[in-house]
Amino acid sequence: MNLLVHASAGVLVGQATGNPILAFICGILSHVILDMIPHGDSNMYKRYKNKELSMKKAMAGTMLDAIATVVFVILIFNLGIYHTKLVTSMALIGAIIPDVLIGLYELSLPNAPKFLRVIHKWHFKNHDLFAERRDFSFKNGLLLQIVFFLIFLVAL
Repeated sequence: MNLLVHASAGVLVGQATGNPILAFICGILSHVILDMIPHGDSNMYKRYKNKELSMKKAMAGTMLDAIATVVFVILIFNLGIYHTKLVTSMALIGAIIPDVLIGLYELSLPNAPKFLRVIHKWHFKNHDLFAERRDFSFKNGLLLQIVFFLIFLVAL
């Protein structure tokens, strides 16, 4: 899923806890669960690794997602749509930290620390659990993610 979807889900489940530590844990769990749902990007990483997707295109998509996520976070805090700032912040951190660690893994190649290699392997095993059998097209996966985001946004 895109960071924007992970962030919105994290805020939603984090606010339900009212506790910063639980919000962080629930943010991570929401990330894991959402990544298990096929969402049209299972081949993107493979294409990137096989140099079928250029670094520029991969970075452009990542940057657009990051910018949308930052705008979402700014709006959440400026519109006061949160339980407490600490709970919301911890939920956001938990919800996006798995993908941040994957980015750190990629940046540290070929000498990635063992803990990042373990996280990377587990992340993609989880991410591709169901998508290996059947995934959406990129376009339909993007539409699915927009629907998820809108549902989470309305629920907030």
